[in-house]
Amino acid sequence: MQTLSLSTVEKILPRCPHAGICGGCASQHVPYEIQLLEKEKKLQELFPEVEISPIIGAEDPWRYRGKMEFSFRQDKEKNYYLGLMRVNGRGRVENIDECFIAPKWMHEALTRCRAWWQTTKLEAFFPPKESGSLRTLTLRSGKGGESQMVILTVSGKAEAALSQEEIDSFKEALSITPNTSIYLIIHRAKKGEPTRFYEMHLKGPSYLEETLFEKPLRLSPQAFFQPNVPMAHKMFSAAIEMLELSGKEKVLDLCCGIGTIGIALSPYVAQVIGVELSIEAVTDGRENIERLGLENIQLFAQDAGAFLKTNRALFQPDIIVVDPPRTGLGKEIIRYLEEISPEKILYVSCNPKTQKEDIDYLKGYEILSMRPFDQFPHTPHMENLALLRRIDR
Repeated sequence: MQTLSLSTVEKILPRCPHAGICGGCASQHVPYEIQLLEKEKKLQELFPEVEISPIIGAEDPWRYRGKMEFSFRQDKEKNYYLGLMRVNGRGRVENIDECFIAPKWMHEALTRCRAWWQTTKLEAFFPPKESGSLRTLTLRSGKGGESQMVILTVSGKAEAALSQEEIDSFKEALSITPNTSIYLIIHRAKKGEPTRFYEMHLKGPSYLEETLFEKPLRLSPQAFFQPNVPMAHKMFSAAIEMLELSGKEKVLDLCCGIGTIGIALSPYVAQVIGVELSIEAVTDGRENIERLGLENIQLFAQDAGAFLKTNRALFQPDIIVVDPPRTGLGKEIIRYLEEISPEKILYVSCNPKTQKEDIDYLKGYEILSMRPFDQFPHTPHMENLALLRRIDR
């Protein structure tokens, strides 16, 4: 591994004027090749006994984010802010002029939304008092910006509801193209009850379009998809290579989202069963699987732990793929993995620290190979693939 580090390299001028203020991408002052080396170093410190492949960097570390969420805020002087949370800002928002990790069309959407806000009497949602209407503006981009989705999330309180005139003017203002998909999401939270989200499709297509391995996919507003699609292609291609598939394998894909990994694996295996808690993601996944004519994939809308508790004796996979949230798998799921004891486990993680903790807790497996990917340039985050093999005694 190379020994260059930030201490031996001059800092560079950040491209973004908000760098260091907002929490979006704090490493722009570091040359990109050094960012990659620093991430390799951190991963090697976590896994000192593992031979780790060099990190795969982005061909273009700019304009890669497929989803951005911007927050509404206002101060006592009625100054309006629409942007990203400030670092250590105690809830304050930096008014983003342009974000250089987001597609260019999102800058126009932000500008239009601010102008629309100024024409209304709507107030930003204020969490301490649960007052105001406007919570977030979420922008999603697919197919390199050809597909666009705009999502306005508002408070669910009756007194904070938008009028029909305000909704109509928002639709008009945010129609970036005739085919821009526009949604209103009502965020309803009540103490002692689970938070609920109600979708209203306002204009344009009802879905976002994306492509994975030349397969067209459709995504609903709340369904998760990889935030950096070019890097996701590289990562899933590497997963197929690492698994050395024969075509006869049965695969269990936990925390599968819309089933992207399963869809990528489907031509190379006998069967894929995916499990995902989000019903929106599973609905999207099932519709995509049906449209693509894939007959060897089945998705279940269920918590991974609950699924394993009731079904682990009914399905004996050769491979289990796990792609948990940043918090990791948890000990219950790890115990079920030990009971099922597949030949291989592919652990996909956006948080190598919790990945390391889970692997250390898992008994009866060794790390066969590890490949990191820089899904998130200019941030401290990375995606890491760890292939585990059962130790047969």
